[in-house]
Amino acid sequence: MHRLRVILIIASLCFSSCTSKENKSDVKKDEDIQLFTKIPYTESGVDFINKLTQNVQVNILTFKYFFNGGGVALGDINNDGLVDLYFTGNIGPNRLFLNKGNFKFVDITQAAGVDGSRGWANGATMVDINNDGFLDIYVCRSGAFEPVARANQLFINNGNNTFTNRAAEYGLNDMGYSTHATFFDYDLDGDLDMYLLNHNVVFTNDRPIEELKNTADKYVGDKLYKNENGKFIDASKEAGIKQPVISYGLGVGVGDLNSDGFPDIYVCNDFTERDYMYINNGDGTFSETLKSSTGHTSNFSMGVDIADFNNDGLSDILVADMAAEDNYRSKTNMSGMNPEKFWKAVDGGFHYQYMVNTLQLNRGENKFSEIGQLAGIPYTDWSWSPLFADLDNDGWKDIFITNGYRRASRNNDFIKQKEYYFKQIEEDPNVNQAELIQKILSLMPEDKLPNYVYKNNGDLTFTKKSGAWGVGELSYSNGSAMADLDNDGDLDLVINNIDEASTIYRNNAEQFQASNYLKIKLKGSKNNRQGIGSTVTISSIGSKQKVEFYPSRGYLSCMEDLIHFGLADNKRIEELEIKWPDGKKQVLKDVKSNQLLTLSYSDATQGVNNTPKRASYFSNITGSSKINFKHIENKYDDFKDEILIPHKMSTLGPCLAIADVNGDGLDDFYIGGARNQSGELFIQSTESTFTSSGKSVWNNDKRHEDMGAAFFDVDSDGDVDLYVGSGGSEEADGSAYYKDRLYLNDGNGNFSKSRDQLPGTSISSSCVMPYDFDKDGDLDLFVGGRMIPGKYPFPASSKLLRNNNGVFKDVTNDLAPELSELGMVTSALWTDINNDKQMDLIVTGEWMPITIFINENNKFSKSRATGIENATGWWFSLSEADIDGDGDKDMIAGNLGLNYKYKTSVLEPFQVYCHDFDSNGTLDIYLGYFQQGKLFPVRGRECSTQQMPFVSEKFGNYDAFGKATLPEVLGEQTEQALHYEAKTFATSIIENNGDGTFKLIELPAEAQFSSVNGIVVDDINNDSHPDLILAGNLFGSEVETPRNDASIGCVLLNNGKGEFRSLTLE
Repeated sequence: MHRLRVILIIASLCFSSCTSKENKSDVKKDEDIQLFTKIPYTESGVDFINKLTQNVQVNILTFKYFFNGGGVALGDINNDGLVDLYFTGNIGPNRLFLNKGNFKFVDITQAAGVDGSRGWANGATMVDINNDGFLDIYVCRSGAFEPVARANQLFINNGNNTFTNRAAEYGLNDMGYSTHATFFDYDLDGDLDMYLLNHNVVFTNDRPIEELKNTADKYVGDKLYKNENGKFIDASKEAGIKQPVISYGLGVGVGDLNSDGFPDIYVCNDFTERDYMYINNGDGTFSETLKSSTGHTSNFSMGVDIADFNNDGLSDILVADMAAEDNYRSKTNMSGMNPEKFWKAVDGGFHYQYMVNTLQLNRGENKFSEIGQLAGIPYTDWSWSPLFADLDNDGWKDIFITNGYRRASRNNDFIKQKEYYFKQIEEDPNVNQAELIQKILSLMPEDKLPNYVYKNNGDLTFTKKSGAWGVGELSYSNGSAMADLDNDGDLDLVINNIDEASTIYRNNAEQFQASNYLKIKLKGSKNNRQGIGSTVTISSIGSKQKVEFYPSRGYLSCMEDLIHFGLADNKRIEELEIKWPDGKKQVLKDVKSNQLLTLSYSDATQGVNNTPKRASYFSNITGSSKINFKHIENKYDDFKDEILIPHKMSTLGPCLAIADVNGDGLDDFYIGGARNQSGELFIQSTESTFTSSGKSVWNNDKRHEDMGAAFFDVDSDGDVDLYVGSGGSEEADGSAYYKDRLYLNDGNGNFSKSRDQLPGTSISSSCVMPYDFDKDGDLDLFVGGRMIPGKYPFPASSKLLRNNNGVFKDVTNDLAPELSELGMVTSALWTDINNDKQMDLIVTGEWMPITIFINENNKFSKSRATGIENATGWWFSLSEADIDGDGDKDMIAGNLGLNYKYKTSVLEPFQVYCHDFDSNGTLDIYLGYFQQGKLFPVRGRECSTQQMPFVSEKFGNYDAFGKATLPEVLGEQTEQALHYEAKTFATSIIENNGDGTFKLIELPAEAQFSSVNGIVVDDINNDSHPDLILAGNLFGSEVETPRNDASIGCVLLNNGKGEFRSLTLE
């Protein structure tokens, strides 16, 4: 009997064990878990709707910000440990919902007294303004009302779920056109001050824009309020805050952008006025540095967020704009950028602004590189609230962006209809205006759009996950905020929508197998109880994260006053450091994950900076070197005759050549000039300073554009002479303007122009590469042909020039006939690529592959099967080195980069067609790109029609053009057109396989920030491995394409295996 019981127990245990093991395999994989689940309002009780109804008097035509939406503020207003929700309604009442747990909420608006009464509510902020331990609510108001109806409201928490508006008592009942507010301690005196973001409500003005930007307006301009013993005083003027009448502030973010311990401010402005980057000087004033800190910004800047998204310890900036992702909407809903207006704004000091989301990567020393294209987040349509947050708890901050506009007021076909009816109103005084206005409003399209969410890949790029993560529902969304509504360790989403119930998404990251987290509650000083402005840094197993605590973020919204870190599979944090606003610090070791940790200011000690400053490989000696040359491009409109070229061809300089010209053992250099600017020769002294040699000889040729230059001994007299290639596109093909020049050295660094030693050919040239290819003891030349002026992208001819006792002869047809009409050459290299002890010629260029000409007894033939013969790109530079240490020469090839508007791949290449498509006797250029397997035109209907008038005749409206593919636009004539494809834009290593073939290997992301126009190979850190210094940028893009300006130089250290690490400025 006992034995039977034992057997049964053992059998039961075995069955249980086996069953448990089988069930373990049934556990959901992370990829099978949808990250977000929508909580229906019927379950949550959150039935708030920002209802907006147009009428003849108040509508999108009379008030352009009619559909800009409302905000969300999240916080625990009754200190019960659950986050409550506050929504602003533009016309209807604001509403407050108390969190009862398990995603159940109760509306307490009326009892709490926070509905906001009349007025137009915009942003909302929760802040403990009086430091009593209870969150108060500040509401910004605007609209075309009398000032008293615009007065901002400060609802002081009475501690019993009721509030009292005491804005006037605190000095915060500002009556301007307010968008949003952020509270922070800008002067580090221990209490919270406030930046108030305002905007204009007048959208047309006949006065010159230059005059308007210098005209202040007390209701329109932003304000900085200083807290003086609980009363807020306007300190805007003394602090240096701009208040022009053309301010259209839509977003404001705070963070320490230059890592000096003081909070800085980033302000988003809509329309022409540029954004503001206010750097805190530490003395109560700010310096506006946007133009010196960034290359370009968004144009219609909406919301903004500031955070360290790449975990390098520096705060980055994300700004949302309104460019559509799909071809149809981009062609139908957005007007093209007007070149005249664009350049007028730039010349008027408004900076380079483009209609695209921008991600400003902080490089240190208050320099930012805009990498939105590389990151993969530039187009999210009519966007509002961009937020950084670690949504999947993997240790990397992801991106969430709300999207949508209630009525498509910028639809181009609608605009045409609107203009038709407005013309009737203007011309017929008896027309029923109200009826026509109503008709116009009814014609405005309605397009719901999905919100966007991007997963951070940890390599400066993001992957779109809107559908996969469950947030792809169509809506008209505006303000949004994040908080852990159910206290399970992940961040849930709350969104304010127009004309439908607000959205709550429950985050399911707690179901992931590696979803550890840490939440931190701050107990600050007596006058900053929330600890706003504190910075928390955590380190664990080779990773580091930083969060600056500023709750007002995104668009019109405020986050929960907790700090959240995703920790992936880390169950412990090696070190946690908090730095309070006044510099005091506290360090904790071995902190457990998956907890709510409270940090108190009272436990902190006076901070000491123990971080040693790292030794730098380089130091900036520009000032001490006394080099005072500045390359200044002349004004020339390449797009006047070639409307659809992708970029200017007249602004590709300057060139640079280095040599010891006077025999003193020191390197000197020549830098080329633009058209009507002479180049200059700088002579080095023993004190490492440089002096200009004088301009007389160079000044005589200043009409030329210097595109290529090389020092070499032309006449075998023991000194170096100078060959300068003339290029550009401002004269007709074949003009004497393009004749290259030769300057002979007298041995002491004095140069005179040779008149009769060069052949009479005139090509718009690029690179000049000397080499003795005929082995007669003197140096011959390869001269690259960059373009045929006025005929982009037709292939130019390059030249081989043989040196016969100092006189050059064109021997191209004899030695390398395939150089004729080779392409738009940018760079070349002489190297023994096949180890036969003969120097081969490598040539590349725009719309070209890396082309190898093998030297066979001093004649050059194109190698066909190289493995890279089809790797066409916009290649700009070449260099060589044994990168991987295997004994053969590899190449480094600089390309357009991966941070540009144009994208490509082998399967879906970027394309250009050139032909006289409209049969008017001139060439037409048309660029094409793939989307969802179809080839579409890059440019829109307007500019396409300017180049080819038949386009608007063939496609009578924007809807038809938006649906048309490139072949449908151009028709059968594409078969007769010159046609090129670019299949890669990545700057790459061309690895030598040792058998005459090569392999492309993309360099790291930092090398892809911009076009690479120059490459220097050197062993920077003395480890015997060749490192790389890359320089570039391409500023000449047409105005609808953001210029390639993100490079501030790139230094890549090689580990000897061909693997590279990028150096930072700091």
